[in-house]
Amino acid sequence: MQTAERALAMLQRRREWLLAAGACALCMPAASGARAGEGQAAAPAALPPLWHSRFRQGLADWGPLQADWGLSNHRFVSARGVPGQVLRVLMHRGGIDPQTMRARGLPRSGTGFRAAVLQGGALPGGLHAATLPGGLHAATLRYRLRFAPGFAFVRGGKLPGLFGGDAPSGGRRPDGRNGFSLRLMWREQGAGEVYAYLPTGQAQGSSLLRGAWQLQPGRWHTLVQQVQLNQPGRADGWVRMGLDGLWVGQASG
Repeated sequence: MQTAERALAMLQRRREWLLAAGACALCMPAASGARAGEGQAAAPAALPPLWHSRFRQGLADWGPLQADWGLSNHRFVSARGVPGQVLRVLMHRGGIDPQTMRARGLPRSGTGFRAAVLQGGALPGGLHAATLPGGLHAATLRYRLRFAPGFAFVRGGKLPGLFGGDAPSGGRRPDGRNGFSLRLMWREQGAGEVYAYLPTGQAQGSSLLRGAWQLQPGRWHTLVQQVQLNQPGRADGWVRMGLDGLWVGQASG
């Protein structure tokens, strides 16, 4: 197992990425349409989102922030061809996980916060999008992001993804009653994955669809995540991922 010192040595430069025009749509008809791998467009049916943000007023439309950190790493700027503003998140040279950086008395790299954006829903974690309010069984999250040209992906990092319930994470395996979390991640060389906390998964989170899509520095990507919850007692739930207009993978069970 690599040590934190080894991880620090692997980072050679400051990194940054842009997250723009995030839109979260809940209770979309996620169960309809083609399965992943059939080459169909990833966009769900054209229904208006229940919530969206273009960062025109920073994070004002995200509601009160909770459990926030790294807000000094935020910059709201304009970008060519992007409505509203984009949120630029600075990743400092040598930065690793926020707990380790804090323990060492060093500034934390990146950012994280919780923000309630829907009645009965919340956005826990580092920009990680909405929980499902009571009674909803499917949701779609769509957002755009860009890594700066020359970005060094190194060992990986977390990205927005859907949560439910208490959004278990941090080594807390869900018990089947307290929810789930399906954050996205990038890995070495920009390989994407769903980092899942599920009752049937591993205690430290399970890697789903690793390498099913690839992120490239300097290019705007559109990510779509659809989640269908299982019925009680049945392993019929699934998560589906789309990148830049095409389905790239689905994990079921």
